[in-house]
Amino acid sequence: MVDQKREGSKVQVSIHEGFYFDRVLKLPTVIREYEKVEAILNDLLYMACITVQIEQLSRIEYLYGSNSYTHLLSTITSILKTTKDREFRGQDIFVVDLYDADTFVIFLSAPREDRTRLVYHLEDIAERIRLRLESEVFNLLYPYLKEYCRPNIGYALEIKNPMVSNMRLIRQLVRNAKKMGEFMAAKQDYTARYALQRIIIEQDLHTVFQPIVELSSLEIIGYEALSRGPSNTVFTSPTLMFLLAAESGLSFELDRVCRRKALERARNMETNKKIFINTLHMTIHDPEFRGAYLKELLDDLKLKPENVVFEISEKLAIDNYDLFRGAMKDYTDVGIVHAGDDMGTGYSDLERIMELNPGYMKVDISFIQGIDKSFMKQEIVRAMVNLSLNIGSKVIVEGIETKAEYETLKRMGVPYGQGFLFAKPSRTLGPIRTSF
Repeated sequence: MVDQKREGSKVQVSIHEGFYFDRVLKLPTVIREYEKVEAILNDLLYMACITVQIEQLSRIEYLYGSNSYTHLLSTITSILKTTKDREFRGQDIFVVDLYDADTFVIFLSAPREDRTRLVYHLEDIAERIRLRLESEVFNLLYPYLKEYCRPNIGYALEIKNPMVSNMRLIRQLVRNAKKMGEFMAAKQDYTARYALQRIIIEQDLHTVFQPIVELSSLEIIGYEALSRGPSNTVFTSPTLMFLLAAESGLSFELDRVCRRKALERARNMETNKKIFINTLHMTIHDPEFRGAYLKELLDDLKLKPENVVFEISEKLAIDNYDLFRGAMKDYTDVGIVHAGDDMGTGYSDLERIMELNPGYMKVDISFIQGIDKSFMKQEIVRAMVNLSLNIGSKVIVEGIETKAEYETLKRMGVPYGQGFLFAKPSRTLGPIRTSF
């Protein structure tokens, strides 16, 4: 009985301490720092705070478990601590939300001189924090969710009111800042969609080319055309550009512009080299880009149809193979070949190979990185090569970055590859590096 009482007492103490300090994040809660926060409110007669909320973390916990969630939350906490040290004053108070561990709060202390300075600069402070955190949070969460994840950065003010308790005002301040963060995130989504629509309308894109080489001879057999958005914008990153297009319902519109720009840039390229153009399976059905119209376009651009390869991404499911084959016939009839892109990362790759029998199978970089040290990766790629030989397809591996990877792949009999080892994407159809 005594032991049970002691155990019960320990649990109560632990719960009680949890109201004051988050042991995992090693951060105090609002309750722990309440007196300091209240002192700022009494001194300034108003209070300001910044909130940082990572809404996607809860989904990661459901999908991958509490260990992954805790690891990511701890990493983000470390990033925020570094950001606070750089962007905020030492007297500013950094806490974790008492009831929502995915939300961090920074209460801003009184300025040394102009006591109203916070009123004019609060939004600018929040924007600086957003710019500092956004890319880091995206890079951290993207491998888990494969979507555009951004933190909600909110801000708010609350004026001291003698009719209302300070505790209620402080809770209201945090609640309003979180709502502002949600509003600002929604505003950024709509702003990004509008900016992307302008890019599509103005065709403000450019194409870069990466060589594809025969591994045994290092001869260039063709180039993959890759699209890039305007420089110094979020759309400079192709990953972000196409993620935002998917979230905004603009994938089809963006893809058809990228395809046209790639073909136009390839005008008068060497006739014995192939051009590989990425395209979504949905745009294969584009009625304005098929059959006679396409042949006339290629004639105008002086491109041989047999030198054009459409890479169909394997990351999206094809719902109806009969319809897809029917649409592809308009392309194959004029001599265009199709390649299965990102093999190994999508939906039912073997089924897709069986149904569509692509001319080329492009193996995703995830199977190539470190293949010289991985027996499993070697066996998977070897199986793909053997399969391609039996069905009349050809394997191209993506992402070769080291000499060891290249030598392993060549020894395995992989016919073609591309990667930074040979050349980075460039606006010109330049040579490859052969000394490594």
